[in-house]
Amino acid sequence: MPIVEALYAHVKRKATSWHVPGHKNGTLLKDLPSFFEWDKTELSGLDDFHHPEEAIYEAKLLLRQIYDASDTHFLVNGSTVGNWGMLAAVASRGDRIYVQRNSHKSVFNALEWLGLSPVLMEPEYHHTTGISGNVSRETLEEALKLYPGGTAVFLTSPTYYGETAQIKELVQLTRSYNLPLLIDEAHGAHFGEAFGIPSAFELGATAVVQSAHKTLPALTMAAWIHERFTNNERRKLKHALQAFQTSSPSYLLMASLDFARDHRQQWTGQQMAEVRFSHELFHQQVNQLDGLKAFTFEDWSRMILSHSNHSGKELLDALEKQGLDTEFALGDHVVCILPLRILPKLEREAWITQIKTALDTMKTKGIPDKRYIGQPIMGKIKVSSLACPLDQLECFEGVDQSFEEAVGAIALETIIPYPPGVPLILRGERVTLEHITLIEQYIAASIHLQGGELLHEGKLRVIEEGIME
Repeated sequence: MPIVEALYAHVKRKATSWHVPGHKNGTLLKDLPSFFEWDKTELSGLDDFHHPEEAIYEAKLLLRQIYDASDTHFLVNGSTVGNWGMLAAVASRGDRIYVQRNSHKSVFNALEWLGLSPVLMEPEYHHTTGISGNVSRETLEEALKLYPGGTAVFLTSPTYYGETAQIKELVQLTRSYNLPLLIDEAHGAHFGEAFGIPSAFELGATAVVQSAHKTLPALTMAAWIHERFTNNERRKLKHALQAFQTSSPSYLLMASLDFARDHRQQWTGQQMAEVRFSHELFHQQVNQLDGLKAFTFEDWSRMILSHSNHSGKELLDALEKQGLDTEFALGDHVVCILPLRILPKLEREAWITQIKTALDTMKTKGIPDKRYIGQPIMGKIKVSSLACPLDQLECFEGVDQSFEEAVGAIALETIIPYPPGVPLILRGERVTLEHITLIEQYIAASIHLQGGELLHEGKLRVIEEGIME
């Protein structure tokens, strides 16, 4: 672990700090936690984050070899900056990008600020579970024919529920159109031969971003990109990452990336099979509880819970009160990301006891509340574009209208239920009655919404009627 070893060596020197950061190697105050002494700046022997030649370069090389990538890039601003960087690498202002409609908000923020024009593609919908999945080959092919001339395809796989796209088919299609395929694989840093699910990059995607911190032992915001870009695209990517990322990178984050890579590299298929077996035993125990159901998609480390009589939000709240903090609730589901290790019998039994107590507390509330919010995926049209291009939105002052009056107008605000961070309404989209119905349901259920300055007053900011004519 080159970065970890370099930091160890630097800490061992016990040198006096006449440089940033202000905690002075953790010595400024007596009660500062010990990890402060690992929080360094770009000193001699610790390399240069934006132009690595020593420890950081060696750490990147080790990661690159795992994926057989043309290059890899460490990220200290999360997968968010990776999404921005990948788009900046392959597109210029005004270019058309084919984008999955239920992408993370960071993708749509990047599209807007980079001046790109999205073609929106609806994912498939699981009617039995009420969960949205991935974009199919057929939908992508329809988008390519209806809106020709795009410069890249941007998809999310796995989804927040752990479902993976048919990457091989999508790679074959995008290559036939000579288009780069970019994948937000934020929730798939653990994918690989040992885990049993290949990364989209291993299946031929042009570039993927992975949040190492989501499933590997890395600190929050620690992520990386694997890519096989052209030389020109790689130059644009590096330029973008230098512009978008901090000039004062955290060595704690970079050390955790080094550690996460080393940890993942040591996995074997046999070890992961044993981990999976313990997870499946736990799923079986959960499914024996009255009214509760546990299931997974391809990513078996991501357990989805639903209760026959209660909403996902109610179940999440009840579990939280018993000391079980889950990832998020949406609709009648709760998503749980279990530890990627063997779950011992005593631990599983303790968790079952906590879950039982949570279920008992819900029963005491009286009549079950099955109200819940559906997926923020709008309509049955598989392929669409914005009613107003993103690069023109700033030309309009707009007006705050009541929810009822806003139907049919063009939104000037992006409304995002968070988590998981998938936009319900995008800036530039035409507001529908279904949008408004869902917003009102979210507000009634006290679901946290990002965006919308006057949502609490029942108003949405839109382009004034007739101004687009």
